Amino acid sequence: MTAIEGQSPAGIAAAGPQRQRLRTDIATVLLHWTFVLLLGTSVVTGFRIAADAADATWSRWLSPLLLQGEVSIWHVWSALGFVMAIVAYVVFLAWAHLTPRVVLDASRMRALSSRDHRTRWQSINVGIYWIGFFSLLTLVTSGTAIYLNVEGLNFGTLTTIHRSAAWVMLSYMALHIGGQIVMGGATQIMKILRPRLVYGVPAAVAAAAALAAGAAVSMLDRGTISALPVDFVPVAPTVDGEAGDPAWASAAPIIVHTWRGANFPSGAVPVTMRAARDRTYAYFLFEWPDSTRSQKHLPLQKTKAGWRVLETSYAIHDENAYYEDKFAVLLARTPRLAAAGTAHLGSRPLADKPAPAGGRGLHYTNDESVVDMWHWKSVRTGPIGQVDDNYFGPPGPAPADSGERCTGGYRQDAKSHGGFVQNWKKLDTGVVQPLFLPRNPRALHRLGQVDLRPDAGDKGEWWLPATLTVPYSADLDALFPIGTILPSVIIEGPFEGDRGDVRAVGRWTNGQWRLEVSRKLDTGSGYDVPIEDGIFLWVAAFDHSQTRHSQHLHPLRLKFQ
Repeated sequence: MTAIEGQSPAGIAAAGPQRQRLRTDIATVLLHWTFVLLLGTSVVTGFRIAADAADATWSRWLSPLLLQGEVSIWHVWSALGFVMAIVAYVVFLAWAHLTPRVVLDASRMRALSSRDHRTRWQSINVGIYWIGFFSLLTLVTSGTAIYLNVEGLNFGTLTTIHRSAAWVMLSYMALHIGGQIVMGGATQIMKILRPRLVYGVPAAVAAAAALAAGAAVSMLDRGTISALPVDFVPVAPTVDGEAGDPAWASAAPIIVHTWRGANFPSGAVPVTMRAARDRTYAYFLFEWPDSTRSQKHLPLQKTKAGWRVLETSYAIHDENAYYEDKFAVLLARTPRLAAAGTAHLGSRPLADKPAPAGGRGLHYTNDESVVDMWHWKSVRTGPIGQVDDNYFGPPGPAPADSGERCTGGYRQDAKSHGGFVQNWKKLDTGVVQPLFLPRNPRALHRLGQVDLRPDAGDKGEWWLPATLTVPYSADLDALFPIGTILPSVIIEGPFEGDRGDVRAVGRWTNGQWRLEVSRKLDTGSGYDVPIEDGIFLWVAAFDHSQTRHSQHLHPLRLKFQ
């Protein structure tokens, strides 16, 4: 974002080529390269974030060349750097009385028709500067609105504006370089590499202003973290998926606007939550809109060739058609961005571990800390009245089996018994074989009316209790005709042990899920985060999607009343 020397167009014309300065002040040089560095960081991290979108095309082709890891955090930090650099630039120009460098006044407009080549192109370049100014302002404001989940703004529109401004900014760079070359050739370009020590005091004032702006933005960022009140209640709510308890009537609702959720309209999902506690337990009530009750979790269909799994992208852990509705909660001691600093994007963020099959990245922590993750699965844990109690920790060892999924630091708490089983094993013939079959084919009536359209709602129960099944046999298989639909989930019973610490009941009614959750304030487990004043919380909703949940960068802070 080079600013040329501060002479008026008439002064430049009078000075002539012999008096053109071949150097520029050091503050302008430093600001110029700061903007270049920030823009480069913003672009390459932005491309990585864009490559993670389900509909990404060309950005995904660039994936092997893009940065990996905590790119979401770097992207936000580059935005903070832009704010500081903008403040420094404005203060420097004002303090050094160099605003004529960028002013589009009447003399600039007249100079556009000047016969003098340099005078004319000086004014053209100032016009080019303003293209950069407006695109940078648009990037910062739209990015801030996305970051803060501003209510009432359409996320799809914001991302379109943000993406368009990024392309304009890249185009500006080409125009800027070209305009400087046309105006003065290599001599003009080389000025930015030849600083001279002038305007020291304005430069120092600008640096101080930038630091103050950075501190103010950081404080404002912390100040915009909303509090989720956790009231003490004398009578605990009954965990039944209903909102009629007195504890919920008195609890203040907080709405978090999440975005980027696959299958949700425009990807946007507002999540309403309430919280309460007694002396032993914390209670949460989460509500979010979802037009369909999706229960078709990777069902099995019998064909002439054998049983097959209904799926579209399950092999790369990116199924967005035949999957159940889910909900997740993160609890962490730190408000770090990108899911408490656990989200690492890229085709291989851990060089010493197998690449994730879908190339989307991994969850893990870099500092040996543990982030508590509650994963409610409407088909797999809904029937047992629990949340799957998981956590994100440091990266684990690589899987012994090359075909096994590498999950980074995403692991389940320990259990002694219970849970669910995925009801198939792969065969060399390309089909699968169920591990279990219903004792009686009539048990499949529990599915209700089967509609295999992925976006169709389901009224039945798309799981089988283990007590209604027996191990697979060819004789029993022969009783099921071609076209039979078989659930892929076998429920053994509630989790016993650390993995079963979180009770939960979810109910879908009239286009909305309601999930009621409770857990001990302190379980004593090293894989759980104690629920106490000041803990940070994130939520994510899944609409029949395996991994493409809705998200928000800013957490909530638990506030014990």
